[in-house]
Amino acid sequence: MTRIERLALYSALTALTAFAIDGILPAMPLIETDFDPASAISVSKVMTTFVLGMAIGELIIGPLSDAAGRRPAVIFGLAIFTIGTLIAAYADTFDAVLTGRFLQGLGVAGPKVGTRAMIRDRYTGPDMARILSIIFTLLILVPMIAPAIGAIIAAIGGWRGVFWAYLILAVLLGLWLWTRHPETLMPDKRTPLHPRRLATNIASILKRIDVMPLVIATGFVFGSQLVYFSVAADLFGVLYDLPTRMPVLFAILATGTAAALLINVRLVKHTGMEAPILVGVLLQGLSGGGLLIAAALTDGHPPLLVLLTLGWLGFFALGLLIGNINALAMRPLANLAGLGSSIIASCSSLIAFVFASAIDLMIDGPVLSIALAFALAAPLSAICVLFAIPNSTRKQLLHSLRLSR
Repeated sequence: MTRIERLALYSALTALTAFAIDGILPAMPLIETDFDPASAISVSKVMTTFVLGMAIGELIIGPLSDAAGRRPAVIFGLAIFTIGTLIAAYADTFDAVLTGRFLQGLGVAGPKVGTRAMIRDRYTGPDMARILSIIFTLLILVPMIAPAIGAIIAAIGGWRGVFWAYLILAVLLGLWLWTRHPETLMPDKRTPLHPRRLATNIASILKRIDVMPLVIATGFVFGSQLVYFSVAADLFGVLYDLPTRMPVLFAILATGTAAALLINVRLVKHTGMEAPILVGVLLQGLSGGGLLIAAALTDGHPPLLVLLTLGWLGFFALGLLIGNINALAMRPLANLAGLGSSIIASCSSLIAFVFASAIDLMIDGPVLSIALAFALAAPLSAICVLFAIPNSTRKQLLHSLRLSR
């Protein structure tokens, strides 16, 4: 494969997760109309159930990819995703939709974890960070266009049509991977599925203070983003009464992440990954704090321009945080890349699920939910990152921060 085709395939496989989240958003009101869930929180389960399945699947896919290879693990995940998609497409109850979404999340762990491990097999350190940043830059098109695509499909084929689109995409990706991409983990470097050895390897990763705090930080960052996804339909469709403009508003906020990712590709070459992370948590905290103040002053309904401005800042922060924290956590894991990627993805998804579910239960109002999620995720993730990095790097970053003030 050429470098461009390889990056395109990695981007497309990774994009399946984002499209499975973003593409269904315009169809959620239609699901609610068909099944009349008891509350808005029930509809948000379409998101959180998917993430819960993904957290469990990621624990399975990592060891499988280390033992059988990256390609079989990704194909296996795509097959489970396809089964879940079929269940959701034919669902006649809301619980059946949730079952399908759970299996979709379980299966999407295959391309999500397997692709990350393939990248780790081929690239290391700053090179890996740059590749991830390039991929995330390409992926920024997904939140920009996925809601619009989902809205068009839902308008033509209803919410079930969105699931049929997922099915077609999963099949095409599986064929592309199997026919074009070589295996990146050679047989002599694979780790057999021996329970005792697996337990030892898991324990060795869980004990690493240069990895696990970063996993927790990733969970808080992803959790704040998940809160936004869970309330977005209510935010734009109900609170601001702009359901037809939802794809455009999604795209506007997504440009914040795009801008950060484009800057980050060049930035990590000169500063490493730690400095952009520190800037990211500061900006996310400013975004969350500003939204909290705006929501308090306007009874939870700030002017749309204020929401978009502060939200854009928060999404810019996410662009600095997502790829860099993941790359920083993966850097020390060497031949345990598959298992390490699995633990990082699974634990962070589980933390995100708990974090987002807690916000949903505590807060009534989409703006307050997003504001509190950003305001809490920023300091919590900052503490975790500072704990994980070496003392010399931590002192240098804090000294730079004091000088900037």
